Amino acid sequence: MTERARGEDIRISELASVNDVAPAAWDALAGDASLYSSHTWLRYGEELRDSTPGHLVAESGAGRLAALPVHRFTAKVPHFYDPAVLFPGAAEPTTESRPLLLGGTRLGYTSEALVAPGTPAPLARTALRALLERLRERRDAAGGLAVLLYVTDESVEQLLAVLAPRDRLVLIDATAIIPVDATGMEGYRERLSSRRFAAVRKEIRRFEEAGCRAEVRLLSECHEQLGPLSAQVLRRYGHEVTDEGERERFTAQVPLFDDNCRILAAYQGDRMVGFTQFFFCGDVMYGRSHGVDDSMARAASVYFNLTYYQAVRYAAEHGYRRLDMSCDALDAKVARGGHLKPLWALVLDAPWSGPTLDRVRAAEKERRETFAAIDPGVESPVARLVAERG
Repeated sequence: MTERARGEDIRISELASVNDVAPAAWDALAGDASLYSSHTWLRYGEELRDSTPGHLVAESGAGRLAALPVHRFTAKVPHFYDPAVLFPGAAEPTTESRPLLLGGTRLGYTSEALVAPGTPAPLARTALRALLERLRERRDAAGGLAVLLYVTDESVEQLLAVLAPRDRLVLIDATAIIPVDATGMEGYRERLSSRRFAAVRKEIRRFEEAGCRAEVRLLSECHEQLGPLSAQVLRRYGHEVTDEGERERFTAQVPLFDDNCRILAAYQGDRMVGFTQFFFCGDVMYGRSHGVDDSMARAASVYFNLTYYQAVRYAAEHGYRRLDMSCDALDAKVARGGHLKPLWALVLDAPWSGPTLDRVRAAEKERRETFAAIDPGVESPVARLVAERG
């Protein structure tokens, strides 16, 4: 497929794997995008082997201009990436004859259409339009659905100019971001009310009085200890996991992430009683998995000490300026200094009309109201542009 913009030929290539591009070259194209658009993270997603990658890259004589990761699912889709779950009654289950073409990442709840830094806006628009057209072609050939999920405001703003009339943008979630000042806990205190910081001091005191101490570990130093603690948390929320399965998950991450991952761990004596896993990209620390020993987690406020207070200290000491805390428990994250950023679904040529579209929009309205009640700032300028588009 070839598009033209101001004399530039735009060619779309389809990669069988992100490994078809050198890591440094991919990350240069991604620019200041999130961890979840990095070469290493996309490689990690491919290694899960539950989908077929076919990442799209737009190129011209000037080099790579834009890219869109794509995964093709023909069977079970990860729960919160399944349109049938996100849009009940409006999206059919994924099958071999009705595949899902998932644009963006398939792990991490943050997706982006990537544009190379410095690309002129008209050329970027042409490249993005060409990427979406190729995705539509693939969808039409397969007879399925093409969706980008958990798309950031920044990518939505770029994509708005190249969408087709029947493309639908729907607010589906939000992520919580905690700013970090160079002064660490001193700056963090200024972001909280006196009542909230009094609760923070109480949680820190519980941690210390329980005989807990915090330590920072490489993943390679402690991955075998993480599985049972993670499994306790996941089982509490209804996930069918085993200690050994979780242990294997963290072990598999070691070769990929030991350089840009740290474990903030809580110990009582020689026993690890909790952890939170953080990844690094740019000036951001990304909170991912956590685990706690249920026998004492609440009494010692292990989760909050590691995930917030120790993380703020570590970030300030090492030059990170934001904690990306992802989705879920948004009220607790905002209460501890976070603010919400919208995350969107983009459904290409959405087959919705009448009562079906009304149900989708009603569910979206309820989410908007819930998020706005937690943090009125979630109604971003991009959210207003999307609302105007309809």
